[in-house]
Amino acid sequence: MAQLIKLYEYISRYELDPYRYSRQFIRLKRQQWNKVSQAWENNAFHSVMKVSQVSEFRQENRTEKKQSLLKKLKNKYSKEAKPNVPVIMPLINEAALEDEELQFRFTTIPKTIDDLKHLFLDYIFRFQIRWASSTLQQKSLIDKSIYRDRLLQYFVQRLPDHFLLLYHPVFQLKNAPVELDCILIGTTEIYCITFVEQLDETVFTGTKDNFWISRRGDVEGKLLNPLIGLNRTGTVVQKLVKAGGIDIPVKKLMLSRNGYIDYPFAPYDITILDKRTYDEWFGRLRKSSAPLKHTQLKAAQVLLSHCLTTSHYRREWDETSSE
Repeated sequence: MAQLIKLYEYISRYELDPYRYSRQFIRLKRQQWNKVSQAWENNAFHSVMKVSQVSEFRQENRTEKKQSLLKKLKNKYSKEAKPNVPVIMPLINEAALEDEELQFRFTTIPKTIDDLKHLFLDYIFRFQIRWASSTLQQKSLIDKSIYRDRLLQYFVQRLPDHFLLLYHPVFQLKNAPVELDCILIGTTEIYCITFVEQLDETVFTGTKDNFWISRRGDVEGKLLNPLIGLNRTGTVVQKLVKAGGIDIPVKKLMLSRNGYIDYPFAPYDITILDKRTYDEWFGRLRKSSAPLKHTQLKAAQVLLSHCLTTSHYRREWDETSSE
């Protein structure tokens, strides 16, 4: 599962220490998968999910035996009482995460191991978004639609742990914020990626002008030349990597998973992957296995140091600082 190290202009834990958090993520993910898979195999999945209403009722009864009759009646009929509040069991240990907000809660018991994997990946995806939008002291106001971003979820969930993803990061360049395309840092290469996608089977015709042509059946339209943003992203990344003294190739990719790109005179430094070639390339990435490398993490650190961040202190830290 690729690590989401930067999301738009949101604050990220990886900004503080990409070396620490990248390795911590891999360790926590492995530990928690072992925990939930063993619980599922041993028919003890209730230990990592919301307590059922029956179990909750029994627990309430045990608690009520220690209470006076008057207090039981008060709890039962008081307007302020909140019946049927489920007891939550945290999946990821709070002390290990050092953050009470980053806890997973299962609500259903998967029927198969594949169901369990999908459920686990969904929770890890939410966890990654939280790590890419908060630290122990600060957090960013995140747009809830990001949790439903299919493209983001697609790449994060399908790539191995050693890939580091910056998803439309905002860089501070010459006192001006600039949003770039996606940046995927591998162990041996950095990919600057732009996506050219609309409805299935759309054909995109490339030109050197500001606009390209899109066709699907008899319907024709225009779109902004994707090379503009891709070249901007590639130029920024190449300059920062070079200035940081990092020896790692930077490649510019134009991807269309569900359509076709017709651009016979594409620049030599642009790699085009469409429906005809994309699956083979992505399959190779998914099958790759390698440990995180120092050069890769150093590149991530350099890029993150130039990103713009918008955040605010958590309430508890505001209260502490005002005392």
